[in-house]
Amino acid sequence: SPRGDDGATDRFDGVGDLATGDEARAAGGAQPKRAQPKRRAAGNKPPAAVRTWLRIEVTGESTVVQADKYKLTGKLGIQTRDLRLLDPHFTTTYPSCILCRDKSVVVNLEHIKAIITTKFMLVVNPEEDSSVKFISQLKRRLASPGQQGSSLQDLTKAAQQLPHDMDLPFELRALEICLDELASEFDTATSELEASAYPALDSLATKVTSPRLERVRRIKNRLVRLTTRVETVREVLEKFLNDDDDMHDLNLTANEAREMEREMSETTPQLARISRATSHSFASTNSSLMESEVAEVEMLLEAYFMHYDNSYNRLETLNEYIKDTEDLVNIKLDQHRNQLITTDLILTAFTCAMAMVTTVSGIFGMNLLSGLEETPHVFNQVTIISCVGALLLFAAFVVFAWRRGLLSWS
Repeated sequence: SPRGDDGATDRFDGVGDLATGDEARAAGGAQPKRAQPKRRAAGNKPPAAVRTWLRIEVTGESTVVQADKYKLTGKLGIQTRDLRLLDPHFTTTYPSCILCRDKSVVVNLEHIKAIITTKFMLVVNPEEDSSVKFISQLKRRLASPGQQGSSLQDLTKAAQQLPHDMDLPFELRALEICLDELASEFDTATSELEASAYPALDSLATKVTSPRLERVRRIKNRLVRLTTRVETVREVLEKFLNDDDDMHDLNLTANEAREMEREMSETTPQLARISRATSHSFASTNSSLMESEVAEVEMLLEAYFMHYDNSYNRLETLNEYIKDTEDLVNIKLDQHRNQLITTDLILTAFTCAMAMVTTVSGIFGMNLLSGLEETPHVFNQVTIISCVGALLLFAAFVVFAWRRGLLSWS
């Protein structure tokens, strides 16, 4: 079919797996008559929004595909609202989360937006700058499964004690790479914030100036935003760790194996009778198997929860240091304020003392005859007595205030 060769990218088949470019062209050449009526029938429906996805296989190979939301929801067993979480236009609207569905896991962690299945992984908007680094890291680590993230060397010793022959399923490996990438980003951001915050706080504690206060204010804003981001992801992991059923739902491979066994036992009468006869004998075995499946997920999530919790504690320590610095700055400002009040009190007392001299001079300055105008040395005596009296009054007030604890220059 000529129309089957138009698309440069791949599309969802809607029934089978995601079709690659060669498979789509081969299918169009093998059944041209069937493909054309489907396109005509689809043309009668309202056009659905087609989005570009990057399909990454278990081996790390990638293929660009295009699919609308209706085919995605039907094939992967997700809801339309789940796709809304992955919309880059609503990044700030929805918080980070990990959602378990029947056939897939929806991951919305900051800029990491993906759908993980047991066979492949879909990453939305692979051309964005925020996704390029993650995609390259994802391909590299999927191509070499034994490689560990360098950011968790000190915090995942418990997880590394797992048996070496215990291979994680693909969905857990992909989820581990997502968590490791975001954990490394948070660790780097926390280290950069600490490197700029502690010197700024120490300089502010030494001398309080407007530029230093503005610098600390910006650092505190960065701290609040980063703490909110880390705490959100930390709470997501803590929620999973508190519920074994949710952790078991993350193990899609184990869930699919159990579903296949259940369907086979229901469709085959002989297997159904054997299953009913041996249900009690295998109850303990199934229980231990579920515990081991949950243990895989728990060990993975616990290691990364420790890392996020460590970053969160570092941010909380920095926040406490900022609060201590604020308290110290407030104490210093209060001390300066008290010194200003003390200075104002002294000046007020000295002004009151000088007011007595002003009063005496006003009395003797009236144009009335008192008989003292012609008396020698009266002017000098009045001047000296009034000034000495004012000084004595000022000294008495200072001594009184000092003994009462109203004056303090320390």
